[in-house]
Amino acid sequence: MLNFEDQDFKELIHSLKSIPQKISGSLDGHGMEIIDEVERALNEFSTLKYAIDRSIIVAMTNVSGQILYVNDKFCELSKYSRKELIGKTHRIINSGYHDKSFIKNMWDTIKSGEIWEGSVRNKAKDGTYYWVKTTIVPFCHENNEPYMYIALRTDITVSKENEEKLVNALKNDFNLVVSSMHNFVFKVTKDNTGRFVYQFGEGKLAPQLGLETKTIFQKSPNEIFPPEIASLLETNYKKAFLGQSVTSNYSFRDRRILTTLSPVYENGEITNLIGYSNDISELHRAQEEVEFLAYHDTLTGLPNRRKLIEDIQYLIDRKQKFAFLLLDLDQFKIINDTFGHVFGDKLLKIITKRLQQVIGPNDSVYRFAGDEFIILFPELRDEGSYIMAAEKILSIFHEKILLSPTVEIYTTGSIGISVFPTHGRDIDQLMKNADFAMYSAKKQRRNSYKIYDQDMNQAKQKYLQIEAYLQTAVENDEFELYFQPKLDLKANKINSMEALLRWHHPILGNVPPNTFIPIAEETGVIWQIDKWVLKHACIQNQMWAESKTLEPMRVSVNISPIQFSHPDFTKMVKKVLEETGMKPELLELEITETTVIENTEECIKNVMKLRDIGVVVSIDDFGTGYSSLNYLKSFPFDYLKLDQSYVREMFSRKEDMAIVKAIITLAKELNLKVIAEGVEDKEILECLKQLGCDQIQGYYLSRPLSRHDFEKMIENGVFYHH
Repeated sequence: MLNFEDQDFKELIHSLKSIPQKISGSLDGHGMEIIDEVERALNEFSTLKYAIDRSIIVAMTNVSGQILYVNDKFCELSKYSRKELIGKTHRIINSGYHDKSFIKNMWDTIKSGEIWEGSVRNKAKDGTYYWVKTTIVPFCHENNEPYMYIALRTDITVSKENEEKLVNALKNDFNLVVSSMHNFVFKVTKDNTGRFVYQFGEGKLAPQLGLETKTIFQKSPNEIFPPEIASLLETNYKKAFLGQSVTSNYSFRDRRILTTLSPVYENGEITNLIGYSNDISELHRAQEEVEFLAYHDTLTGLPNRRKLIEDIQYLIDRKQKFAFLLLDLDQFKIINDTFGHVFGDKLLKIITKRLQQVIGPNDSVYRFAGDEFIILFPELRDEGSYIMAAEKILSIFHEKILLSPTVEIYTTGSIGISVFPTHGRDIDQLMKNADFAMYSAKKQRRNSYKIYDQDMNQAKQKYLQIEAYLQTAVENDEFELYFQPKLDLKANKINSMEALLRWHHPILGNVPPNTFIPIAEETGVIWQIDKWVLKHACIQNQMWAESKTLEPMRVSVNISPIQFSHPDFTKMVKKVLEETGMKPELLELEITETTVIENTEECIKNVMKLRDIGVVVSIDDFGTGYSSLNYLKSFPFDYLKLDQSYVREMFSRKEDMAIVKAIITLAKELNLKVIAEGVEDKEILECLKQLGCDQIQGYYLSRPLSRHDFEKMIENGVFYHH
């Protein structure tokens, strides 16, 4: 097919536009003159005549749209004869494809004396459709009022058909992709009454929810969903149509659905919404399970430490006087070691049941940790009532306990009592003073109680002694770092280690971290100690890397809550890295759940700053009672460290196995890697590996080792029993 050059076409249009200058008067009086003049104009372009006849469709109409002239090409394409066309309007070839606004725009343009251009779909006499690219030129009087129109068209049917084939192919590919997706994709628009209605619903989740296109097309949420869900969706759609980002989740047909809405803009306005829904039922069940476990002890079913703290804070906020009783079982460790953990667990369950039987309806009992229980008495008012409550609790030990048909034991307990607000105005002070009182009771005799008073110097003396010695421990070089390796379960390789602090005092001897660390935190010495640990761990790791004694590996350091919450903590870390020359990616900082919950805002800032400089951050002792999904969503942690109490009992207690599975599943959903500590045998290692755990550490791999022993272990390549 021949095509005009743009300049030739412009000259032809100019020649045609000059016809009105040669003819005056009404169109009706000069119809033949105009047609003759058009033919003469065309003949003047005799060199283009052949191209015009072969490629251009020419038609002339009056201002009413009545056809006055057509060329042979018009007749050839429309299948109508010239006789059938002359005197008719273009309605004879109207395909009905274009809406009224399209036709109106065309007429508004040419009536104003402007040239109109566009692509039009027409219908031939035999019922076939064809596409033409159209230019309509108005012939105007001097006042720019049209009295005739000439339409020049070219056949673009083939290119349009190819375009439609491409569009259909893309549409089919899109439908195939959407229908193959495992989620639910839908489109929401507004009808002419302003209702939200669905246009389609696709994806593999759609039929599972009964939300296929054929079911929801042109229906509103109220016609599909229960009232409470429909109301939620209507609210979300309103927000999304205002340009807000909206994500929500709800239960529908025994599934938990997470939906995200994305507004679609056209010419700067939101015309519809695209929604994406995923089935998060498994994740939701895991979240619920973890949330339940966060507030309850799996062994006894009692509320745990986290619930205790929330309940105490509630009473403190109300300024309600209450008694805080700390019960510790005497010689529980001996019972565990003698009869085994199974009998120890059974003993805790029996004690739990007896405690629940002797407390009042408004009192609460909690499993605090290990063999420690807390009982809150919110209605006790004087010392006499505290004594009666303590004696009633101790009475549960008067009867023997049957652990098995052949094992009967007697056990006792020691109780420390503190009272709000007399013995403390916050949770920490109440707990500490109750612990002092309990320690005093335990030293006095078995199965006794003590109410806290300031004369309990025995426990305090040790506290103050440790506090005093801590002040000079760093200066006197009394600290030493031990290192415990971590095994990458996928690579079966030691690729990191944890630095653990040991205190060798010339008088006190080896003081365990759980004894002096809390005191260091309370006195502020922890800042100095943590800095020492961090610096020496980096120095040692850098020495190994530079000497090539060991392959470069990451060293993890436990950071106290007070230290990590400090605004200048990140600056201190950067300074230590600069001084030691160690790469940031070779440092991992472990923080506890307590750290996160007690100072969330400052912790988030520090975690973000540490991640920015390349330091790895992990959450330590996960599952010990403070576990919360909120901070897991808010903090960009790298690792989640399973508490050893769950890992060690995986095979002996099905509850612990369930917790481990749930936490690993949740971690994977949140793109966190999992480290399990406390691994002491091969069976647990293999089980953790099957569950998808990333790293392990524990005595099965190695005990914490001194620097020299750690080097030897790595050099010898003997880590654990295969």
